[in-house]
Amino acid sequence: MKSRKMMPGVAVLAVAAIACGHRAAEDTQRQPVPVRVKGVEKRVESATTRYSGAILPATQVDLAFRVGGYVQQILQIKDGTATRNVQEGDAVKKGTLLASIRPSDFQQKAAGANAAVAEAVAAEKQARIEFERSKMLFADANISKAELDNSTAKLETAVARVAAARAQAGEAALAVDDTRLVSPIDGVLLKRSVEVGTLVSPGTITFVVADTSSVKVVFGAPDVLAEKLQLGGKVSVNVQTKPGDLQATVTRIAPSADPKARVFDIEARLPNADGTLKVGMIASLSVPESALSETSIMLPLTAVVRSPRDARGFATYVVDGPDEKATVHLRDVKLGNVFGNEVLAVHGLASGDRVVVQGATIVTDGTAVRIVP
Repeated sequence: MKSRKMMPGVAVLAVAAIACGHRAAEDTQRQPVPVRVKGVEKRVESATTRYSGAILPATQVDLAFRVGGYVQQILQIKDGTATRNVQEGDAVKKGTLLASIRPSDFQQKAAGANAAVAEAVAAEKQARIEFERSKMLFADANISKAELDNSTAKLETAVARVAAARAQAGEAALAVDDTRLVSPIDGVLLKRSVEVGTLVSPGTITFVVADTSSVKVVFGAPDVLAEKLQLGGKVSVNVQTKPGDLQATVTRIAPSADPKARVFDIEARLPNADGTLKVGMIASLSVPESALSETSIMLPLTAVVRSPRDARGFATYVVDGPDEKATVHLRDVKLGNVFGNEVLAVHGLASGDRVVVQGATIVTDGTAVRIVP
């Protein structure tokens, strides 16, 4: 009986505890959320956008031996009264022997292949003589058709062996020629990775030769710029080694964007007869008619969130009220192109608006916030 009388009291205490819990939760929810904000303002931009690009040779050839072996000779260059091995930066002519590997092993194989050809030719002659004799005997009915067919088969086999032996001899002779590595173009040596005595494997790149009489500037461009450029069009290029702007001709626009950087590779050709433009230099490209307007509002990327009203749209949280009683309200924005860590806000923001740049993912529309530095 006593336990039954105590039940209502326990129920009252439980209800009170739940109510206190709700009030505590509400108090917690009402606590201002710390966020970091930044004011946006219109930024005046010039009508030209600049991009950084790298200077590369117009033509570059990676050279490798088709066969393997020990390097026994490297092109010698006269340097005053002494000679030295060819090195990076030296000019080479088309057809110049850059290096060779020891040919003795391949020459022996070539000699063996030639001997095999001579043996096969002799066997063919003998088989042909026997075939001619068999034809005469068969015509006089002195041998059967089967014996004539046997002689014919032997001759055909001998002919095939001659062809195979000559093919092997040709491969052996080609291997001997492949012990010599020559430059296929007039250019400048960019790389040499072998020394005399180095054991090289077939296909290992040993020399890199480039034609630098003209160079290309390669840079990445966003889609809005790639659409404005045309093959044969002109872009202004600036390098530190030459004063003023140089006019480069667009020679290639990548058909697809890089999957990671999301930019299109653009190549622009520059003449370089005097050789002052070196491979690897940094060039600055000036592209007219930037995607930015004369006065544009740039929004930090960290302030952008998905719009709950539009699955494909974007929004940002704008701070309202004084700092001590600040709240945030979700505002839809229309975005343009991305420039570094900022994005162009085409519509939805005005100069002077303060947006949440840290904490935008933990607040909702109407949340009270505490602004932290």
